[in-house]
Amino acid sequence: MAIKYAIQQINRKGVTPGSMESKYYAQAKYDGVTSQADIAQMVSQISAISVGDVLSVMNTVSMLLSIELANGRIVELGDLGRFRTTLRSKSCDKPEEFKREMIHGNRVIFVPGAQIRHKMSNASYLKADLSSLATETEKKPSKPSGEGADPSKPTPGKETGGGSNQDEEHIGV
Repeated sequence: MAIKYAIQQINRKGVTPGSMESKYYAQAKYDGVTSQADIAQMVSQISAISVGDVLSVMNTVSMLLSIELANGRIVELGDLGRFRTTLRSKSCDKPEEFKREMIHGNRVIFVPGAQIRHKMSNASYLKADLSSLATETEKKPSKPSGEGADPSKPTPGKETGGGSNQDEEHIGV
């Protein structure tokens, strides 16, 4: 299988003040969603573990992951990868000016393990036939109420994303 993509136009501020320039980028297009229940079913088919036991372990790992991240720890899950938090805050000119209230959020960063990185480095790409892909509502489950703003959209004001290591591939969660 290949990762499908479409070409998307992005308008950005140009070099001269007030000007805009268009650039074109590849954007991944998804064929659907593989749910936790789907993964549990697959695991049970290739192992001696029942679907219920797999779901129980996955739910417990999820709960413990959130507890450990909230306690400021990096969580290492072997070949799956590691999870860590970063903070979002307003900036200031001097360290002594910084107040805890300037922190306005956090994000969870997932850094894939070696097995996933290797598989993804060998991925192939195929231009998507947009008529055959799932609709936007079929592709992703609805966001539960109470979750934060869309992390892919920039937030106005003086802010820093913080905590990202330039040498690591990571996925914001």
